[in-house]
Amino acid sequence: MPISLRLPLRVEEQIAEYSVRQGISKSAVIVRSIETFLAEHAQPSAYQLYLDAMQQTVTQPASGAQKAAAGATRPHKLAIKQAVQKKHAGRSARATRALNAAAAKPVVVKPARRKAA
Repeated sequence: MPISLRLPLRVEEQIAEYSVRQGISKSAVIVRSIETFLAEHAQPSAYQLYLDAMQQTVTQPASGAQKAAAGATRPHKLAIKQAVQKKHAGRSARATRALNAAAAKPVVVKPARRKAA
């Protein structure tokens, strides 16, 4: 599917140089870059968190502290809760950084225009 985007000249030049050195098209360089970015920033689904938590409880028995915290009969519940908290902590940290970056930018207020009578 074709997509148009504007790139700064220096970025386009870097892509062109890299594609010549590697013997691949500029499109291939861009597609690989986007795929790498998405793979590094992918968030696991709730279902994947559940599967991972279940696998951990099967392979790693709960410690005494975990059993006490979860109630001796619910180590799976504790594992899922910890996985979800970890996911949301990462999301919260990213949101906090974005808000701090936005707050650091100066706000320019333009005076309202008056209509000529």
